[in-house]
Amino acid sequence: MKRILIIEDELPLREAFALLLKAEGYEVEVAENGRVGLDKVKVFQPDVVLLDLLMPIMNGMDFLKAEAKRRRQKAYSYKTLVLSNLSDPVTREDVKDYRIAGVAMKADLSPAELALAVKKLVNS
Repeated sequence: MKRILIIEDELPLREAFALLLKAEGYEVEVAENGRVGLDKVKVFQPDVVLLDLLMPIMNGMDFLKAEAKRRRQKAYSYKTLVLSNLSDPVTREDVKDYRIAGVAMKADLSPAELALAVKKLVNS
């Protein structure tokens, strides 16, 4: 069973994404910020990480920076899909520096589109 880690601070979104992906047959874990996400990556070893950018305690960019350091030291093979409502082109370019699989606008993403995006990532 493929594993998905959702790092999202908004509880309703976190729960909705988790329910959707569990219904699609994935094993799902959630984290409310990047700091908790870093700990869960180590233990849960996801195939895909869905990452919000704007979060308290540790935001998505800081998560990506911390993971970039860890990835250089160990072989992590998960794919990261950034889910954000930031449409700033500079931010989109900044996250691409961290070998992410893609960026999707949360506000424009339907449940079916999210499920399809995750399916493509786990099968690639």
